[in-house]
Parts: sequence; C-alpha cells; structure tokens
Amino acid sequence: MRKVRLGILGLGGRGHYFARCYDQHPDAELVAVADPDAAVLARVKPAYGDRIDYYEDLGKFLSRDDMEAVVIASPDHAHRDNAVQAFGCGKHVLLEKPMAQSVADTDDILRAWQAAGTVLQVGLELRYCALFVRMGELLNEGLLGDLTLGTAIDNVSGGGDYFYHDRQRTKAYAVSLLMQKGVHTIALLNWFLGGTPTKVYATGSLAYFGGDQPNDKRCRDCDQASTCPSFVRWDKFLMDYGETIEKPDGCVFSAEVDVNDNSQVLITYANGNHGVYTECHFTPEYTRDFELVGDKGKRNALYNNECNFTIRNQYRHTDRVDEWHPKSAGGGHGGGDPRLQQAFLD
Repeated sequence: MRKVRLGILGLGGRGHYFARCYDQHPDAELVAVADPDAAVLARVKPAYGDRIDYYEDLGKFLSRDDMEAVVIASPDHAHRDNAVQAFGCGKHVLLEKPMAQSVADTDDILRAWQAAGTVLQVGLELRYCALFVRMGELLNEGLLGDLTLGTAIDNVSGGGDYFYHDRQRTKAYAVSLLMQKGVHTIALLNWFLGGTPTKVYATGSLAYFGGDQPNDKRCRDCDQASTCPSFVRWDKFLMDYGETIEKPDGCVFSAEVDVNDNSQVLITYANGNHGVYTECHFTPEYTRDFELVGDKGKRNALYNNECNFTIRNQYRHTDRVDEWHPKSAGGGHGGGDPRLQQAFLD
C-alpha cells in the first residue's frame, strides 16, 4: 500500500496535532507544513527538522505536485479561501469544522470541490468516536421504534479556557460558538434523527463571561491569578485531544467579549422529527448528553472526556432496561481522531 503524501495548513494546536499524527502514521508521509506566521513555523521545526518543508506562502505550498492532500486547520474565517485554493490546485482536502462561517462561503467550497473531483472530508471526528459509532449501530436495530424526538446538550466546563481568552470571544471573529463548538453535536443530532433540517430557531445570551475589565488584561499579569477560577496557563495549555500548546491569556471578563456563552436551538426536520440542542460554557461538568425518543422507548447516552461512555435504553410498558458501555480504542475524542485520520487516507 503506497503512502499518501500530505501537508498541513495552519499550525495552531489542532494543526500541529494533525501534523504529529500523520508524521507517525504508517500510511502517510508528511511532506510540508504552512502557516503565515514565521514564528509558528520556527516553533514546530524542531519536531520535524529537515525531513519536511516549511512555507509562509500558501500558493507555493499548494503548488507542490508531489503533495496530493492537505489538512486545513486554519482559523474558521480562512476556511473558504484556503479550501477553494486547495481544490483549485487539485488537492484532496480534510477540512476542519466548521466548513465556513456563512452559507455563501460553504457553497463556494462545495462548488470548488465538485469542480476538482477530489476528496473532501469534514473534520467531524465525533462521528468516529466509539460511543457514537455504537449509537449508529443501535439505530439500525430499531429498538426504539420510530424516532420522533431528540435532545442534545453540550455541557462545557472548559468553555472559558477554550474560547474566552482569545479572539474567539468576539462575534467579529468567531460569529457564534454554535458553529465553532456546537457543530459537532448538532451534526450528531442530525444523523440520529435521520432528516434534513427545514426550519431552525436559535437564541442565546452572554450570561457569565464578559464585563468591564480592560481588553488588554492578561492572566500572566493579573493580581488575582491565584484565586480566579478562569486563570489559564498560557505557556502550557493542555487541549482535550492531548496537545500542549501556547495560547492567548486575555481576561475572560474583558469588555470586548460579546460571543454568547449559552445557546438554545430548535430544529424541525423534513421527515417530521424534531430536535433540541443546548450549549453552555460555564457548567461544572464537561459532557455531551443525548436523549432520543421513539414510539417504543427512549435512549440516553453520555459522553465525557474520560471516555466513560454509557448508552441506556428504557422501553414503554415494561421494566426492561438495556445498557452498553462502548470502549475507546485510544486517541483523542474517544478514539474519533485516529479513525477520522485513517478514513481520510482510505
């Protein structure tokens, strides 16, 4: 089996993680990385040395004839331009979620992909997580009868750490965390309910983060660093998929913070099913909770970062209860990351 020669575009925490994983993968050959920030390239170079090439210029990076695939892990607002250019150069693309920040930009990506005739895979790695793979299998068994309702909840205890210390805390940059964070779980809800959304209503608010602190205030200089529950180690921040990164450490209570820290979504599907999604970034726990209801029973499922997965079925007119505890085979996102990476190569 030949190796897939690929490059990584965007070397933040997620991009560097993909670079490290594919560099170690027996079916892949990492040939190049690209980032417009020379300092970022300098930080990752010790890990790969002269075995790969480094680019600040995206055009030169994508013009390599010996690189057939790219992983796009750039900031969300750059996805449209990066993906369209990559497809224009005939590359296969693994595009991190969300695809883009508007319907128009997403349509542009799809048109470029169709014109290129290459592979497009979106980085929804939770679809490959052991828990949700088992959920999909159980759906096919029809134990709940005809599904009608689904509820999904993102409890994000680390929301402040992940989103409110950096530029993602502003709508001008992130637009909404329903896309940056919520798209994972909403995509799963769409899968489980088996329909195309036809009507969506969403609302939310900024209930905890934000405030009157200066926009340039940082954790490293704060006189309340030892007592503030939102203090973050900017030099050694551990992501939930195992990558340690440097990250901005702006105060989460700064005046410029305007991205909603809680949101609620109602979805109507073409098949008559209905879904509810809620997201909160200041909960005590970090979990995804699902409830699916059919005419024969109800299924609850729990995902947490410790991979203590549980699926529980209850049935109407009986005391019967079934439980399953899927096990992750290892890797970030409950085993979803390595399986997603392998699926792209395949």
